[in-house]
Amino acid sequence: MKKLLLTLTALTLFASPAFAANIVNIGVNGMVCDFCAQSVLKVFEENEGVENIDVNLDDALVILTMKDGATITDEEIEKNIHYAGYDLVDINRVETQAE
Repeated sequence: MKKLLLTLTALTLFASPAFAANIVNIGVNGMVCDFCAQSVLKVFEENEGVENIDVNLDDALVILTMKDGATITDEEIEKNIHYAGYDLVDINRVETQAE
C-alpha cells in the first residue's frame, strides 16, 4: 500500500510539469486511530511551509507536501512527532523539480 501511495504521488507530480514540490514521507510508530491522525495534523498545520498533510494510519505514514521553496528540518519533524505523542521511525524526502 505504501509503495502504491508513493507511486501515485509521484505520477501526480510528474503529470504537471510546472509543479515543483518537496514531499516528506515520515514513518511514525504508535498511530492507530483518527484521534492520532488529528494530533499529528495539528502539529504540522502550524508550519507555514507545509502545503498539505496526509496521514495514512494503515501504513503508519505521514506525508507532507511542502510549499515551493519551503523546507522542514529533520529535527523539527522529530520534535513535532514527539510533541504529538508518537515515535519517529524514519524520514524519506522526495524532491521534484519543475521543468
